[in-house]
Order: sequence, then C-alpha cells, then structure tokens
Amino acid sequence: MEPALLINQLNGATILKGKGRGDIKILHAGDLTLACRKYVHGGLLRAFTGDIFFSEKRALQEMEAIRSLRENGFPAIEPFCVIVEKRFFAKTLYLVTVFKKDASDLLEFLKISGQMTRFRALRKVAQLFFSLELLGVYHPDLHLNNVLVTPEKALIFLDFDKSRTGPLAKNDMARMFWRLNRFAEKMERMNYITITLKEKAYFLRVYRRLSGYDMVPNMEKGHETKKVVSRIGWFIERIFYGKVRPPVPGANP
Repeated sequence: MEPALLINQLNGATILKGKGRGDIKILHAGDLTLACRKYVHGGLLRAFTGDIFFSEKRALQEMEAIRSLRENGFPAIEPFCVIVEKRFFAKTLYLVTVFKKDASDLLEFLKISGQMTRFRALRKVAQLFFSLELLGVYHPDLHLNNVLVTPEKALIFLDFDKSRTGPLAKNDMARMFWRLNRFAEKMERMNYITITLKEKAYFLRVYRRLSGYDMVPNMEKGHETKKVVSRIGWFIERIFYGKVRPPVPGANP
C-alpha cells in the first residue's frame, strides 16, 4: 500500500479515547485494520515539547524491538510500518500496528474476571516478564493497559517505546515491576480496580520460581518513599494536564 494513502487517512480517522498520551487512530490497508499511535513526549515538559521530534530514530527503534521479539517467539503486537510526517524543521512520528479485533486490555480483563482467572493471567504475565529478561529487552512502560488479552486468553504486549536491549540487571527487572505496581496503585486510587497484595505476592513467587531471584527484598526497600514520589508526580500531572480519567474499556491500540 502506498504510504500517502495511509497518511491521507490520518485526519479523518476514528480516534480511540483514553489510550495513552498520543492519539490512537484506526486506519485501513486493504483487508487489514490498523492501529496508528502518535508519539508524544512524556514527563512534565510535554506541554512544551508535545509531539515535536527531529528524527525518526525513536519510532524505528521501537519497530526494530518489536520485530526482534516476534522473531524470538515473544507475543508482541504485529508491526506494520512507521509514518514520518514532516512539519518544517520538525517531524511527527506514528507507529502503525495490526489492530487486534475482539481483544481487550489486561486491565479490563482482570476487572471483570473471577479470582482463579485473574491468578492464571498474572502467572502468564510473570512468565512473559521473565521471557523479556531472557531476551534482554527492558520495557520501560510495562503496565496493565499495555497488554492485550485475545478471546483465546492469549496475551499480547504493546508499546515498546524507549525500550532497550542488552543484558538486564535485577534492578532493571525491579524497575519494570515497580512500573506495573505504580499503575495498579494509580487505578486503585481512581477506584477502578484493586490488585490485591496476595495477587502481587503470587506474581513475585512465579517470577522467583523461574529466575531463582527473590525480588521481595528489593521491592520492600524504599517502598513508602516510592509511593510518596508517585503521588507527588500524579498531583503535578493533574495541575498541568487535568484530572486523569479511568481507561476506556473495550478498545485496544
């Protein structure tokens, strides 16, 4: 398909609301339905930097990370292409992936599932969490909205923006779990879902059984400080960007 035809769809495309910082738009290429995610800078300065980039490196790195994972059998989303839209001296970047019809976010799946189903899903996440370690891929934004659940209950991981490859230290794995935990606590503060202490402990036990490493002491160290820092961050985000709304169920990027 000609790139220009995809770009022409951007302005009139359907937008999925409540799916991260950048817009998620639905595009079409022949019989394929595609999800198009715009890159937007993170952090408190994004009000100024927005979607302005000066090279396509960030999008190409994510595309390469996804391809590498899939070649090694890891269930990452299927990539389609990168779109680079030139704006004078700057660029707007988009990652286009194949849209997974009938899949739901893991967050929504856990919210509506019973206890045993939740434990089975968390066990699978822990196993794939360990697979990322074996493959040497650090996912900086791994959370419950960046994992899809298919109707067959298979998991598919999304959003490898700013991921890096190479041998991972145990502190890297701890940071990935902290990201998972921070998101879960944020959803709990919004009264959207509660991931219980028993469920978190089960996740860590599965990881320990696979890796031989007990992450609990690492997680306990500085727990209260990290919680305070996270809450301060949420407060500042609300000042700059308004109240964060609960995720929109039933749609996936």
